[in-house]
Amino acid sequence: MRETVHYLLWVIGLTVWTVVCFITPYFMDNPVDGWYSMAVVFAHISACGIGAFLILYAMGCSRYLTAVVLPLWALLGAALAFYRVGYHVTLTTMLIAVTLHTNPEEAMGVLSWQLVLWVAVQMMIACWAVWWRWKRIQLTSAWVHGLIAVVCVGCYIGSSYKLREVILYQRFPLNIVHYGYLYVAGLRPAGTTRTVPSFTIAETTDSLTVVLVIGEATRADHMQMNGYERETTPLLSARKNVIAFPHIFSEQTYTDICLPHMLTRADSAHEEFQYSETSFIRIYQAAGFRTAWLSNQDLGHAYRDYIEESDTMIFANAGKSQYVYSQWLDGELLPLIKEAMPGHPAKALYILHTIGSHWYYNNHVPQNMYHFQPLTTNRVVTNNGTERLVNSYDNTIRYMDYFVDSLISTIEDKRAILIFQSDHGEALGEEGLYLHGHEIPGVQDPACFVWYSDKYAETYPKKIKALVRNKNKRYRTDYLFYSILSAAGIEADGDSPEMNIFR
Repeated sequence: MRETVHYLLWVIGLTVWTVVCFITPYFMDNPVDGWYSMAVVFAHISACGIGAFLILYAMGCSRYLTAVVLPLWALLGAALAFYRVGYHVTLTTMLIAVTLHTNPEEAMGVLSWQLVLWVAVQMMIACWAVWWRWKRIQLTSAWVHGLIAVVCVGCYIGSSYKLREVILYQRFPLNIVHYGYLYVAGLRPAGTTRTVPSFTIAETTDSLTVVLVIGEATRADHMQMNGYERETTPLLSARKNVIAFPHIFSEQTYTDICLPHMLTRADSAHEEFQYSETSFIRIYQAAGFRTAWLSNQDLGHAYRDYIEESDTMIFANAGKSQYVYSQWLDGELLPLIKEAMPGHPAKALYILHTIGSHWYYNNHVPQNMYHFQPLTTNRVVTNNGTERLVNSYDNTIRYMDYFVDSLISTIEDKRAILIFQSDHGEALGEEGLYLHGHEIPGVQDPACFVWYSDKYAETYPKKIKALVRNKNKRYRTDYLFYSILSAAGIEADGDSPEMNIFR
């Protein structure tokens, strides 16, 4: 009994060390404005701490396993905590991908003596704990303790989807296992291929720039250009050659299932196309276009294959996720696309995947552009009140207006066309619902508009007439596959007036 008590005290000590040094940093930037939200943050830290305790309890049953795992625990925990506090980034599949493809010169740029010192201190603590386990703790019937611990770990992780997916998998130590698994699972097995859908080139031109901006959680009824009473799109509303499509319907309501239906021929009747066929990116390449995907999001496993079809992949914020409460702006994509354009030929396709109007809204708007106030102050969405919630949300759309207007300024002298299509909308308290993933109006009515340059209109006058004629028609988001091809004079199998805003 006495040896068990000593062992438990050793595990508790390691748990406190882990919580203070490796877990709490994940919550340092969480917005709180009262006792309730502070209690929520404390509950999440405690939940992670319980998970860490059970894992350490299981690991420590074997002295040999402890000698191997605990130093790695300290090394990875210290490094991730350092970058979480110092750089406001967290572990994501995209961060793993970028890290694995970073050259030594770039890697040296994010190393510092502070990191080395911090990691060295934690490694010393881990080595001391290993020594203590070997020399001071004799645990008989270790296999019994190990069996109990493994069962407890399994039951705890499996007890709640929210506990597992929203809390444990997003923080140390299980985020390493979770995102490592997602990255490896997303690797395409050797020899597997997707077929390129049949297409014909109906119209050709020597130069054309096509830009697709994938909006996020932007709803059509909060766009000034669609009649919203607030000035959320003052710049785009004042621009010529902007045509809004206020009646787009999204059957899917979260990104992982929205994008395959937008980028491929997949629809509700042909779900299989998202697995068996490529996106329109491959068709653009076959038609002589250089392609680039610029992302301000993670490397989503459901649409990762389509991103990797691009000739160029650029990630603006590889270490950001919805669980990082710090500034995360789409404007960071603007210098990246300016850098990419000079190296591309006259015919190019650029896809910009934005963070858009995702929660936490204030993080996606520069502070000097907080136009509508008061703002949300609480990480718990339901604790902010409707006025604050709508103000913060509308600020994200006003910032999108600035971002897209700035983007247009970089291509307005070219033969160019830009399509903005949000994947889904956002619930702002309607029917007691918030955020997205719900099948209700607002969430299923994503924002959409098209801008074209004067040179584009001169080259394709019939397409412009079609846009004007079709602007008040109703389309599903799977119109995008056929329409963006048609914008470049390409016709794919299955194209029809019901699927093409340019016809």
